[in-house]
Amino acid sequence: MTNPIKFFIISLIFSSLYFTKIYAQKEDKSLLYEISGNGLSQPSYLYGTIHAICKKDFIMTEATKKAFSESQQIYLELDMDDPQMMTEMQKNLMMTDGSTLKTLLSESDYQKVSTFFKDSLKTNISMFEQMKPFVLSSFTIPKMLNCPMQGYEEVFVKMASQEHKEVLGLETVQEQFAAIDKMGMKKQAEEMLVQLIANWNEGKAELKKLISDYKKQDVDLMIEDMANSKFAGDGFEKDVLETRNQNWISRIEKISKEKPTFFAVGAGHLGGSKGVIALLKKQGYTVKAVK
Repeated sequence: MTNPIKFFIISLIFSSLYFTKIYAQKEDKSLLYEISGNGLSQPSYLYGTIHAICKKDFIMTEATKKAFSESQQIYLELDMDDPQMMTEMQKNLMMTDGSTLKTLLSESDYQKVSTFFKDSLKTNISMFEQMKPFVLSSFTIPKMLNCPMQGYEEVFVKMASQEHKEVLGLETVQEQFAAIDKMGMKKQAEEMLVQLIANWNEGKAELKKLISDYKKQDVDLMIEDMANSKFAGDGFEKDVLETRNQNWISRIEKISKEKPTFFAVGAGHLGGSKGVIALLKKQGYTVKAVK
């Protein structure tokens, strides 16, 4: 069985693309943006990632490599080279109120999930009864993609090590879990696990189009994909996307004033009137696409 902690990280970063309904203001086609002005002595950079992607679809432009090299430090959503991060993840994987997947779902829905895990993932769901449903949903991603996977965060951490640069996080593990847990365990189980399994082919089609638009570096098309998703739960985008975006702005401002920084977050955080680009512009910064 694939390491569940690793794929929880994958799905959380990926979820900022896959489960939101925010519409974008028109932006130039790019995943890389320069942040300047408003008192910054040197520019910082903002990059939109997607973690769930096949190695053959992985893209890294020369402009991105240059921006990375010109930056003095790297900020991801989480401090992914912190040796304590996995320990913190493990503390938050399980439901602690006595709930289990079986108590959250109807008997028929539970059987659907159990059968899928047994037949498609070759795993007995009873081994993970107390694991949060969102974490369980992350187990499906490798099966959905069905290919060797490559993660942007993994590559950026390796690049930072090679260039002797510090990797830090915009938020803590606890903050990320708190955001997703606001949805509630029952809603996670019904909307993020059962519905995905019940509509497997539609989910695969949505993901395929989303990745295609990501490869085009088209934030606007990705936002349209998300808006049209059949798997976007009501209220999810506010807690997992909008609130986190707002929380990050003051941190990005402070960090950028201290050192020129390369920020890499889920691409779904970039666009829209409540996205990081628009919020930074509202604060008086110039944010422009880098080709």
